[in-house]
Amino acid sequence: MLRKGGSVMKRRTLSGIFAACVVMLTVVSQRATVGGQAGPNVAAEEKLAATVSETRMVETVRRLVSFGPRMYGTPSNYEAADWLAGSFREAGLEVTVRRDSPRDWYQPVSWDVRAAGEAPGRAAVVLKTVWPSFGSPSAKGEGPLSLEAAPGAVCLTSANPTLETTTGCAAVLFDGRPSASGWPGINRLRGTWTIPVFAVSPREATPLRQRLAAGDKMRVSFAVEAKIGNAAGHTVVATLPGKDRTKYVLFCAHGDSDSGGPGANDNGSGVAIVLEIARTVAAAVRSHAIPQPAWDLRFAAWGGEISSTREYLAAMDKDAARLQAVVNFDQSGFGSSKNALYVEPDDVAPNRGLITIVRAVMKDHLATRGFPEHAASIKSQGGTDSYVFQGSRTPGATVYPAITIYTSAWDREQVVPVTEGLPPFNWYPGEKPGMVTVDGDAFYHSVGDTPANTTDTEPFNMGWCARVGLVSVLRLMSVQ
Repeated sequence: MLRKGGSVMKRRTLSGIFAACVVMLTVVSQRATVGGQAGPNVAAEEKLAATVSETRMVETVRRLVSFGPRMYGTPSNYEAADWLAGSFREAGLEVTVRRDSPRDWYQPVSWDVRAAGEAPGRAAVVLKTVWPSFGSPSAKGEGPLSLEAAPGAVCLTSANPTLETTTGCAAVLFDGRPSASGWPGINRLRGTWTIPVFAVSPREATPLRQRLAAGDKMRVSFAVEAKIGNAAGHTVVATLPGKDRTKYVLFCAHGDSDSGGPGANDNGSGVAIVLEIARTVAAAVRSHAIPQPAWDLRFAAWGGEISSTREYLAAMDKDAARLQAVVNFDQSGFGSSKNALYVEPDDVAPNRGLITIVRAVMKDHLATRGFPEHAASIKSQGGTDSYVFQGSRTPGATVYPAITIYTSAWDREQVVPVTEGLPPFNWYPGEKPGMVTVDGDAFYHSVGDTPANTTDTEPFNMGWCARVGLVSVLRLMSVQ
């Protein structure tokens, strides 16, 4: 998730898409009569939601991370896309793999860095937190560890490495950009490098510094294999046919790790949710547990965050079907300090009906099995794929109802104002009136964004997001 903020331009909206949303609370895909008045069949929704498998989503994230960073156009992007396409087909969906415009790409394949004292008999220690900086070339070698740039040395620095400040070094260890969790952030190199640069955590670099300060001479060996190229990104789009094939709702998530790191929570979690919703709905339709959806349901795993989404949007005028709404998932599998569900943006006019539906689903199922106990809708924060559908660069372009459902944003908590009339549900005590705290992910954009640190520990986060997103879309289709 690229959280950079930004406003959403209000352009002409889809005419009449949510005209009936004001009566949303009285109609759902499966209706019940309560006190003589029609209302949501909450029990039926919960029965369907119970078939969402958190275990399966955890396994999906692990599989995606095992392919590599999955960055646009890379071999790991292709491996992940092939696996996802096969998984959607196994679930019974129609699948296409889009080839987005070619772009330059970089992917580290394997690496190893070890440090040892120069005295005989000193065993080498593997540095477990190292990660090649984006743009590091393939290389193999060794040299004395040095805190200064020196010919043939492996240079340890806390200053952002540049070509000028590392002249003569055989390799560089950089410990100056740790994440909130202490794991090293993924560094992107500027220019063309002939030596590798490895991000390393302060917890591994500090003992090395201490040993050098104590006069212990040390040597570091390193090896890295990296690939570069220029190729199309692969975006997987799967479709579950609806009764009316001229309309569809899009579930989506960016398939790349965004930072170039492991990318479990950002954004293996989002892709796992998209696949799980597809599997759940397809199985329910096959078993006649629910009827065929009113409209097509599409599921997309973008080859690259924002960039692939823009290409999809640009090609939509060639599509006979008409997009009705977008439900995006990003950083949806973990939160460092709270257990809460968020949806945004709730301050954009075209989203009014869709946000109303999602908030009603949150409220109706609050604290029931498989649903969150704390939930909130949030103002526009920007920086994720749903905003592409509301920020086209083409003047006068259609603005689509598009939301993102998630459990954390950025690398740490952020306090944001509540949209008037849309307070959070069952929120934590002590919050400043009119404000709500959005949880962060301390492993954001770092080497530590692994399944073991994030999605494995809180699989219920993905469960909440999948269930709220699925039930909300079923309600949306019922009001049209």
